[in-house]
Amino acid sequence: MNEPTDFLVIGAGLAGLAFARQVQAAGATVQVLDKGRGVGGRAATRRFGAARVDHGAQFFTARSPEFQAIVDAGLAEGWVKEWYRSIPEWRDGTIHPRPDGHPRYACPEGISALPKHLAEGLTVITEAEVQGISWEDIGYVAQAKDGRQFAGTTLILNVPPVQLLTLASDLVTPEDATLLATATLEPCWALLALLETDLAVDWPALELTNHPVFSWIARDHTKRGPGAPPALVAHTGPAWTAAHLEESQATVEAALIAELETLLGPLALSQSQAHRWRYAKPLTALDQPYFWDGARQIGACGDWCEGGRVEGAYLSGHRLALAIE
Repeated sequence: MNEPTDFLVIGAGLAGLAFARQVQAAGATVQVLDKGRGVGGRAATRRFGAARVDHGAQFFTARSPEFQAIVDAGLAEGWVKEWYRSIPEWRDGTIHPRPDGHPRYACPEGISALPKHLAEGLTVITEAEVQGISWEDIGYVAQAKDGRQFAGTTLILNVPPVQLLTLASDLVTPEDATLLATATLEPCWALLALLETDLAVDWPALELTNHPVFSWIARDHTKRGPGAPPALVAHTGPAWTAAHLEESQATVEAALIAELETLLGPLALSQSQAHRWRYAKPLTALDQPYFWDGARQIGACGDWCEGGRVEGAYLSGHRLALAIE
């Protein structure tokens, strides 16, 4: 077992990384565990043929001073760019332009650049799938699937609420377990499509209203530099996702390609792939920026606390750290 740290964070999503970054800056010791091979959760970029494709979170905004400072640093260093200020809406078969609004930011190398930046200088242990957590004399002890153990005085959970309660239902009070169970996330299928030729359109992405299948379609390569291979990312809406959630990846991929071509016309596809996000977007939020039980030294953070958005995830972890410093 590693030496116990002041904080043990389960989940290297944006909220968990923001929390760890803040408490470490304040002088605490912290280790972050994640079951994946990398950091970021749904702020994910996949290498797909010659392309890099954001198949989870699509962009981010900055409306708070705390997150604007992160974005400004990224702009200055070149790993963030302003993408667009207006995303048109598809409604009833027609594309409706929208006036310019606040900047939508993207990362030229993919949105995973954001969590990678937040993780710099932190102790992050990947491929550590936690199967159980207990309270021992030395503090909280997390048991990984491969037998490794990790300990910390204070436990922070940056995982979807249903997984949080699976891991820690006996570590929180019954009242808090009931509260945490009110936060839910809905699933989503994502289709990644690499094209031989780009679409003959001028929009970077579409938000779709009342479409039977899709809620979002992006020309993902418009976030990259000149010469990036043309690529589409399409996300399904809640109703279609629920009806097809447990179907095979291949079945869903074929169905979504057919639906996408019905909407956009024939596509010159070179590669395609479907990805299922079981916990994609907050459906019902906790309606508070984070969860914290000071008596038990256990907390939780994530975009599900106050209703989503990349910035919301960051602020959840950042503000939890400030609250307990």
